[in-house]
Amino acid sequence: MSCKRVGVLGGTFDPIHNGHRDIGLAAAEEYELDRLIFMPAGDPYCKSDRQVTGAEHRLAMTRLAVASMPDFCCCSDLEIRMPGRTYTANTLLELKGSYPESELFFIAGADSVLYMDKWYMPELIFESATVLCAKRPGSDMGLDAEIDRLNQKYGSLRKTAPILKLHTREQDISSTRLREMYSAGEDISPYVDQRVLEYIKENALYD
Repeated sequence: MSCKRVGVLGGTFDPIHNGHRDIGLAAAEEYELDRLIFMPAGDPYCKSDRQVTGAEHRLAMTRLAVASMPDFCCCSDLEIRMPGRTYTANTLLELKGSYPESELFFIAGADSVLYMDKWYMPELIFESATVLCAKRPGSDMGLDAEIDRLNQKYGSLRKTAPILKLHTREQDISSTRLREMYSAGEDISPYVDQRVLEYIKENALYD
């Protein structure tokens, strides 16, 4: 199937939760995406300060969550298959090779956008894809000014603005919080797909 507009939502997904799903589907609706790719990170350099659950488990959970989403959603193991540390710039280059005729959209939270200028090869990121910025609780401080600054700095790389806002409700849950809740014996079923929860229990991921 030809895909004119392809969105990618990456993340550690440790675990993937309903907030990830909602942001992805909101982006697909607002920006008319033909395909939405959920991509668990392989060896994320920005998470080097903590132990990340094994890639095989995070990939399995992502596949289980995506299975209940609309057919235009899929899961990719691209970053997991990449050797060494994974960088968004390299991922988008690979996707451009897989979707040469498509327009790429990279979905990111506001907390990421605030620091994106310090990421590995940010000019390559903004040249390769339009960044869709989703609000996160507590990350509004200076966000509009930073988006304006980045759009001015990298605006010559694209026909459209490098960063566009994603108009969706703020997500009040995080994977970090869910791991803490599960470890404390709290119920996380309202926040994750039931099959993901069963997988977490069966594999004792966050005990």
